[in-house]
Amino acid sequence: MTDCCLASTAATKATRSFWLLGMLNNAPWVLMLAVATNISAGGVALVFLSNMIPGLIVKITAPYWFHLISYKVRMLMACVAMGLACFLVGCGGLFRDGGDIHDQESNDADRQRRGLALELLGVSFVSFSCSLGEASLLALAGKFDSIILPRLYSPDSYRVISEEHTEDTANKISQQNDAENLFTNSEENVGKLMKQEDIQQRRSITAFSSGTGLAGIVGYGYKALFSELFGWGLSATVWSAMLFPLAYWFIYIKGLHSLELSMQQDASAQSEIGSGESIHSSVTSESSLLVKNENGGSDNSSIQDYRQSNNREGASPELEMVHTETIHANTMLRLETTSQTDTTDASRSLTAFERFQLVLSLWPYMTPLFTVYAAEYMIQAGVWSAIGFPVTSASARAQFYQYSNWTYQAGVFLSRSSGNLWTASIPILWLMPFLQVVNLYFFWMISIHHFWYNYGLLLPCFFAGLLGGGVYVQGFSRVNMDMPMDLREIAIASVGVADASGALVADILSLFIQSCIYKQNHLEGAVVDCPY
Repeated sequence: MTDCCLASTAATKATRSFWLLGMLNNAPWVLMLAVATNISAGGVALVFLSNMIPGLIVKITAPYWFHLISYKVRMLMACVAMGLACFLVGCGGLFRDGGDIHDQESNDADRQRRGLALELLGVSFVSFSCSLGEASLLALAGKFDSIILPRLYSPDSYRVISEEHTEDTANKISQQNDAENLFTNSEENVGKLMKQEDIQQRRSITAFSSGTGLAGIVGYGYKALFSELFGWGLSATVWSAMLFPLAYWFIYIKGLHSLELSMQQDASAQSEIGSGESIHSSVTSESSLLVKNENGGSDNSSIQDYRQSNNREGASPELEMVHTETIHANTMLRLETTSQTDTTDASRSLTAFERFQLVLSLWPYMTPLFTVYAAEYMIQAGVWSAIGFPVTSASARAQFYQYSNWTYQAGVFLSRSSGNLWTASIPILWLMPFLQVVNLYFFWMISIHHFWYNYGLLLPCFFAGLLGGGVYVQGFSRVNMDMPMDLREIAIASVGVADASGALVADILSLFIQSCIYKQNHLEGAVVDCPY
């Protein structure tokens, strides 16, 4: 199999793995949101809060300890927490449903409280799992897009050609007027490659984002399939989801982890090949010449050193240019190997204060993420849970909550899958959250005044999903494109605190939003009192 085919196969494997891991990472988290009304019908935001606080702690502290723990250990921690979450929520549901029907007054209320506590604890574990996996996989996706995938599509920096090709190569090079033209052409080629690399820098992040978008559909669909079609209860539905962490771990080990290990081994082998001994033998050999591929670069200091140490009488200009290109190739190989092995070391050397400064410097990306998440989670937890046709029917409210979130997740999936199609500028990245705030006001007014009160509201629900998913994939893609190479992994892992904190603020406010909407519609069951 050719190098090109091998590169394409490996890149496809990485993209598929990121997509599946994105879906499996978020599907249990969405499932908990889907069963929120089963856990606490009058306090949906309580479930949302339990699903946010542990994850927020992970993302706030991630820049200060992620570099101490390998990706493999972090993924294992996420898998264990995911399985434990499903087990606890299922036990809580079984505990609450198993009350003694002959002692309703003294026993049932106590069992309900204990069952709810178990369920909320399980939701907290899934929050930890999802945030740890998301921050780790986004950072790993940035590493793949910035280093591993571009290297897969870049052939070796030099190649050996036989003696019979030497004359043709020298004649082709002699057609250049001087070395300056050659360098200019090389710079043009590098520019083209950099443009292609910009496209590559979104591939893995887009795949993971698309998978997380699909997780919304899978999570709500999973709940609908087992609870409504099969008639399973909360416990059985959630316990069956314990297959997710098993698949999660298998795909990571067989996909990304194995691919990363093979690339590290390959980088070590190429570093040995690029030693000075190999380049010296290639220059002095009469039977072959070591020449640079088209994507090689130039290093003027290396060229000057070479000319000073190899200034032989009678050497033709054409042959000297071939030797010059050889030095270019060797220099670029050393730089490439160094950039691949030292980026992690550079981020490891940052102090805690420097890491804090880095997080603060990411505000142009964090502000849109915070705003869009705050607005959309207030819509979901506070407003949509208080809309129904008619609003007085609890089952009608639960049905609209389910359908609106289905439609919302479809919009999220579509927009998160579009990362390779376009790149948002910073102004556009800031415009989308503003439109989401307008969406929040729109739904809030509808929930009170009922001026558009039918299932046609699913259209703006879909639009809300497009906005939320668009800010997510474009925000993380821009961080990976804009940040220096050695800071991309830690920057991507750090930006995630914005969406988690925005969602947490929204969940707190949603308790009061839902309560006030209930009050306006003369409904009972809110867990807090409306402040006005």
